[in-house]
Amino acid sequence: MKYPGLFLFMALGVALVVTGCTTGQLDRAILQRVVQDDEPAGVSEIAANEVALQRKPLATMDPVDLNEQSVLRLAQAHSRKLQDQRDQLVRAGLTLFGTERDFGPRLSGTAGYVFSSTDDEDRETASVQVGLSQKLPTGGEVEMTGDWTGDQTGGDAGGDASSRARFRIDQPLTKGAGYRSGWEAFTQARRDFRYALRTFSLDRQDAAISTMRSYYNLVQQKSVVENTRQNLAQFEFLRKRSEALFKVDRAPAIDVLRSQQQELTALNRLTEVQEGFTIAVGRFLADLGIPIETEVELMEGRPELREVTVSEPEALELALDRRLDLMTARDRVEDAERKLSIARQDRIPELNVYAEGTLQDGDEDASKDAYTGGVSLELPLDLRPERDAVKEAALALESARRAYEQQIDQVRLDVREAFSRLRTQRIAVDIQLKNIDIAERRTRNAMLQFRNGTLSNRDVIEAENELLSARNAWGQALVDYEIQRLGLLRNVGLMDLAVDGTMIELNPEEEQNDGMAQDQ
Repeated sequence: MKYPGLFLFMALGVALVVTGCTTGQLDRAILQRVVQDDEPAGVSEIAANEVALQRKPLATMDPVDLNEQSVLRLAQAHSRKLQDQRDQLVRAGLTLFGTERDFGPRLSGTAGYVFSSTDDEDRETASVQVGLSQKLPTGGEVEMTGDWTGDQTGGDAGGDASSRARFRIDQPLTKGAGYRSGWEAFTQARRDFRYALRTFSLDRQDAAISTMRSYYNLVQQKSVVENTRQNLAQFEFLRKRSEALFKVDRAPAIDVLRSQQQELTALNRLTEVQEGFTIAVGRFLADLGIPIETEVELMEGRPELREVTVSEPEALELALDRRLDLMTARDRVEDAERKLSIARQDRIPELNVYAEGTLQDGDEDASKDAYTGGVSLELPLDLRPERDAVKEAALALESARRAYEQQIDQVRLDVREAFSRLRTQRIAVDIQLKNIDIAERRTRNAMLQFRNGTLSNRDVIEAENELLSARNAWGQALVDYEIQRLGLLRNVGLMDLAVDGTMIELNPEEEQNDGMAQDQ
């Protein structure tokens, strides 16, 4: 052999090294290639680390304390719904890897062995063929192949061997020429993965808010149980007081019967809320993805009444700049513009050039070495498909623009509605707090008059029931306010999640100062 055999093994070695470097798992490296520098923190290495974690459902679990932080960590680690969303992102990453391999070095190879026997002689033939191809940034493609064949007949110790190396390059000059057109599938795959990453980030935030809503509602149900138990204790006291007053002729028999009936009603209500709370705990554990038989201790954790530090105009400006779904809608307009430009380029008749060289080696001389080149031009006899493709791309662009405009309006409406509901819930919290104060004073006044014999226990019963309703309504209003506040932060783009799933409330002023420092 003169050179093809050596060329074969060199090409094989280079191909193995290159393709080995391009394979891997869905990890931080792919995110560094795909995520832009201007992406918010919600689409950053936090998502990369989070995706890399391996999670499995728990069969058994030690007793756990449930509080605001632990429920988010448990949901992040074991939630089945979140795992499904995580798997969707992994699938999007695998799709991107597949596209990357199509546009990277592609290695192929075959090996064969044939044995044949006749009355005259035995013959053995072995062959090896390897190939390496690569898409070029210019839209062309280069391909290298090499093959080796060896024959051995009868007792011939040496046998015959031959090898061949082939090199070919194809380059379009019109349709498919250039990086933008030739690498469109690769570009779109990268952008699609970025969209999937943004969607996953929003899914994580929505899941965290949903978990907090369920947790706070569970805490509220526990509070309802305690309030109902106190209500029952009050009615038990009222029944005993009514019976004592009846014995000394200071209360009518109807008061005794009414108090007894109300005590039974309160006992039945307590039983219902206790059973409802037990079932709610089981449902909550199932949503977290942990066994429902797990023993839990629900810590007292009513949400604090926290104010929103940004005004509505500032929140709207932040949302238009930071909302991940709005970023995706804006980027899809760019995708449609790029596809329209490519479709217009494809209307030009296809013109391709190629060059090919073949080097052979064997027992004979190298007279069969050959070098060829040529050009091919498509005759524009029917360009109707290309014209239709341009029209479809133009329609897709208009559709993407409308969707982007619609998303802007939706963002504005979301922010305004969030502020409106937040103001309503803030007023509701204040009203229910005042209602508790009034109900407590009313209850004390009714009980005092009842003890003095100037009032029947009907008014005491009504006052106690109103106090129970006021306490429960205030707790629910506080929960609704906090969930609405978290939803506002999500809609504005001021919420992020740590790797363990806990919430991070971003400060727009600090981020603005950090951005100015980086610019300087």
